[in-house]
Formats: sequence, C-alpha cells, structure tokens
Amino acid sequence: MIGAAFLLALAASPAASSGFGNASMGSKPYGVLLLASDAGGAWKTELGALRSQLRGVAVESVESAGDVVAIQRGLDRLKSQHVTKVVAVPLELVAESPVMDELRYLFGIREEPARDRPDAPRPGMAPVKSANKSSLVFPGRGPRRLKSESELVLAATIDKSPALAGILADRARTLARDPAKESVVLVGIAPRSDKGLEAWKTAAAAIAESIRVKGGFREAAIIWVRDGTRAGQQDKDRESNKATLRRLATQGGVVAVPLAPDGRRVEKLLRRQLGSAGYRWNGKGLIGDPRLADWIVSISKSASALPDVRQYRDNAPGGFR
Repeated sequence: MIGAAFLLALAASPAASSGFGNASMGSKPYGVLLLASDAGGAWKTELGALRSQLRGVAVESVESAGDVVAIQRGLDRLKSQHVTKVVAVPLELVAESPVMDELRYLFGIREEPARDRPDAPRPGMAPVKSANKSSLVFPGRGPRRLKSESELVLAATIDKSPALAGILADRARTLARDPAKESVVLVGIAPRSDKGLEAWKTAAAAIAESIRVKGGFREAAIIWVRDGTRAGQQDKDRESNKATLRRLATQGGVVAVPLAPDGRRVEKLLRRQLGSAGYRWNGKGLIGDPRLADWIVSISKSASALPDVRQYRDNAPGGFR
C-alpha cells in the first residue's frame, strides 16, 4: 500500500536547478539522506561530490540502501543536526524494484517487507548463494521499521524525471556511429523473482524507449542480468537476451548502456551471461554527469514540502498507526 504523500512525490516532475537554499518549512529546517546501492569505488567517491552540492542543508549518505542499520544511523546523525524533517532520496533508478519496495516498508509506506527471492527450488536442488550482500530476505516478519522523531519523506526515483533518459541517451550517443541506423540496449540488474522481473522489464522498457527518442536511435531494447538465481532462470535469461542481441545485430550496430549509477557490477554480470561480442559498451552510467546532482537538489527541495509519509509504524497501538 502506498501512501498519498508518496504518490505526490512520484507525480512531481521538478525542473533541474543549479542552486540550493534551505527551503525550511517556516521555522522547520530539513535534512537530506542519500540512499545509494553498491556504492564502492567511483560511486562511493561520487557520493561525496553529491553531498557537497547540497549547500545550506544537512546531508548524510548511505552506501547500501539494503542496510537497515546504516540507514538508521544516517537518520540519527541528521537528528544530531536538529532537523525536523528528513528527505530520503533513493538513488535506485527504477521505482519498480525490490530495493524500493523494502525502502517503502522501512519508511512505513508499505505494509509488508520485500522478498527478493529466486524461484522456488525443485526437490533436491541446492540453495542459491548470491554474491550480493543485500539479498532483501529477512527471517520472520521482517526488519524493524526506521525510527525518527523528525518527519520522514521518501522522494521519487529518477526514472520519474527526464534527467535519467537524457544522461543515458548522451552516454549511448558517444558509442554510436550513426544512431538513426543503430539500436540502443539498456542493461540493468533485475529482481530475482520472475514475478518481480515482469514489472521491472515494463519499467525498464519505458526508460529504453525514452533513450531511443532522445538519442535518435532506430530501435530500443532491454537486457537484464541477475545474480542469486537458479540454473533454470539463468538459462531462460540467457536464451532470451541472446535472441534479442542477435536480432538487433543483424539489423545494424548495437550500443549498450547500464541502467545504474556505476556500471561495473552490471558489466560483470553481462559479460558472464553474454560475453562481449555483438555490442559496443563503455560501462558509463550516471556518475560524473552534473545532471544527477541537479536532480538531487531539485527533488530534495520539492519533496521537502510533503508531509510525513509514515502510515505503518512498529509498536503502535494495534500493530500499526
């Protein structure tokens, strides 16, 4: 269940802004919590640069949006800076994802926690082991929701803004020789469950089409990669993605861009599944493009005008508020 405040955040389509002021709610200053995923290496360095763009406002960041303890500590650090509202900005690029579902649960927007599981095993199958630390599978009812004396707002993801397609279209054009005769492929890390995969594919395909239009490409398509899935799922993924790549390659050049801030993990999984032939790739995602910082500044200011999003709280009378 998604609260009205969150739906308002999703509906917001703020214009990019290079400046930033402390848009206090009367006498109520707010802080910003940036929620990244897999923030290692260049992405971790980029987080520091992004924090510096949020001038005049308290700002903290979390390097793994699946780390409940780290998020709570970020909120606690903002509390020590005496903010009365926290705007959490998810740096997940797709709204329809297990990471966002879990954040909605932690922020009291969603009633049930996320369950990012692979398909159910057949009798005798070995358990799946994932290299990704954030598996979003919790024993029992789920992790405890976040606690904060400040109001909490969870902002919209960047796929609700034209900034995402604009950045990735420019990435794709640097790889293209003649976009009008070539295809652009958007490559992203999809949910482990096949049910979640379908919703993700629909959302990713819409982003890919926006990239095609902005970049002037002949055709757009998506390829998905997953870790921690079962052999049967891996075989289906590989077969489907190979067929897509083969079809596009017979009609012209193919350029591929990652649906990620930092494309290194996407590239690792892509090479493992399809190799490196049949497409051009440089792995550049969103990091390093000033439009990402502009979007964060803009969405933070817009979301700061929204009320507390929490509909469900742990230990409230009757179990929830």
